[in-house]
Amino acid sequence: MGFFDRLFKKVEQVNTGQASPESLAEEMYIEETVSAEAALDYWYSMQQRLLVNAVKAASQEVERAFILANFKEDEECFDFFYQIEGHLLHWQELGEEARYKIESQFLPQAQEVACSLHTDFDAAGLPRIAYAMLQFEQATMAWFGRRLEQTTPEASLSFEVFSKQWFNLVEKSIEEHPLDSDRPLPYLEL
Repeated sequence: MGFFDRLFKKVEQVNTGQASPESLAEEMYIEETVSAEAALDYWYSMQQRLLVNAVKAASQEVERAFILANFKEDEECFDFFYQIEGHLLHWQELGEEARYKIESQFLPQAQEVACSLHTDFDAAGLPRIAYAMLQFEQATMAWFGRRLEQTTPEASLSFEVFSKQWFNLVEKSIEEHPLDSDRPLPYLEL
């Protein structure tokens, strides 16, 4: 039971005379454990926020957006690429305004996002995420994500190699996947 749930329950008990006012102090602690379900729910919502912000940052008509997140400790970073008018572009190839937004607002958040996820996953006893591949399809508003734990073979790749290989794989696949396919493009797998 969360902090506020416990507190409100205890306040109700005090109000109905089932508990003494002094017993409120007993509920003034925050649990340090996180359930696996809560950690995964947090990751789910984080994926959505990352994708929404990646599309907003592009400041253009994006057909698809892709995020590669590196959550390895002391290596935290993001890479973005976008399908625009049938072509796959790295974020550095976008207009000046989009590049500025990504570089100044988005990229600096990688370490904070990774730390937050690691804290929840550690507390829940879940394996840490090394890499995450996220995809958004504008035509159907569908999004997809795959997380790779630190024990997967893909986690041994450097971020640069991983990013280049996934970019090349996606670039080859965009012609085969209609914009309204409502299914993900391939993920990098070893």
